[in-house]
Amino acid sequence: MGACALMALAAVSCGKCGKGGCEVTAADSMSTAYGEYVGSMLYGDFAQMGNDEKSDKQEFLRGMQIVFGSDGSRNTRMGMQVAIQMMAEIQQLEEQGIDVDKATVMNSFKQAFLADSMSYTETQKRAMTFQDLYKKSQEEAAKAKEAAKAEEPTAVENGKKAEAYVAEQKAANPEVKTAESGLSYLIEVPGEGDKPTETATVVVNYTGKHLNGEVFDTTDGRGPATFNLQGVVPGFREGLMLLGKGGKATLYIPGALAYGNGGQPAAGIEPNEMLVFDVELLDINPAE
Repeated sequence: MGACALMALAAVSCGKCGKGGCEVTAADSMSTAYGEYVGSMLYGDFAQMGNDEKSDKQEFLRGMQIVFGSDGSRNTRMGMQVAIQMMAEIQQLEEQGIDVDKATVMNSFKQAFLADSMSYTETQKRAMTFQDLYKKSQEEAAKAKEAAKAEEPTAVENGKKAEAYVAEQKAANPEVKTAESGLSYLIEVPGEGDKPTETATVVVNYTGKHLNGEVFDTTDGRGPATFNLQGVVPGFREGLMLLGKGGKATLYIPGALAYGNGGQPAAGIEPNEMLVFDVELLDINPAE
């Protein structure tokens, strides 16, 4: 710090209140400068958030006032830090669709925290109980989300379109079959030799289309594709496993065996949409 700055601080450090008012002290200057500095920094951060609930300055200030208004003890600050961390974790649980009651959390926390004793074995048991319930809750939340998606109008409509489309194909060609899984297919050339297993690597020509005939993916113009069957949607894998080397088929893959009720928006595939693939199995487990 320069000499001029030191002199300026010295000039106000002895300030007193008199008839003319109170002089600004060094503590006042330092406090004001610190507050302005941090406030200015956060002003920019809030400006980037935009006008939504995440940038509510009054709620932000309310949180700061709770901390500044505490007794300032180390234990109080530690309690606040733990509560903030727990609130962040609770929010993450709720975002996953897992309901959490904060009052119940607090009551059970106090019972454990204020216990007369707590063995390591008991702590581990409670940790395992939570992990088991967390996993179960995740699975139930995922099922609930999937069920909700299945009821959305687009998914329902695409399911109806798929059924009607397959019925039309079967009426036009009795050779169109439907497997127990729900996959419908028309084998044009069965191929020769062994059929690929579900973990096989294959070389394939294919063209993927929507029900209206629009192509969304094809190997035409870029050459055959080589991939492991574990890396493709279930219906595509099942269909290729029906063919021998050199086999050709048309696969009618329902949404449940394709991209499900979530679809694949980036590829233009709607929720629960049936996909049609013309496939040709060129090789199985090609040499590296």
